Amino acid sequence: GCLHWNKEGDVAAAGDAPTKSCTYPMEIKQSTPLRVLHRRASDVRTKHVLGLSACRIDEHWFRLRMSTSAGTYVKEFVHGDCGRTRPSIASMLGGRTDITELDCEGIAVW
Repeated sequence: GCLHWNKEGDVAAAGDAPTKSCTYPMEIKQSTPLRVLHRRASDVRTKHVLGLSACRIDEHWFRLRMSTSAGTYVKEFVHGDCGRTRPSIASMLGGRTDITELDCEGIAVW
């Protein structure tokens, strides 16, 4: 699960925006994140968000639960990494969004 903050203060529909406007699995394109670019090859990788649910806390805060394919950069999926992850939660909500807490709740081994 993740705790998120949205600058716009318009997360009244945060429980709806990313979850109702998408079909799953949702394909995302992630360029190598800026925070790891110094140690990883620059590339665009296709990853998948397998499921997503959001719960509004107040006008700026919401909690997000998601399931993703292996290797997805979750933090970058939230804030967009300066447009390097498309789509992102920030782009779906139309404003600056950041992640303040991140917990891995499980890993599925096939």
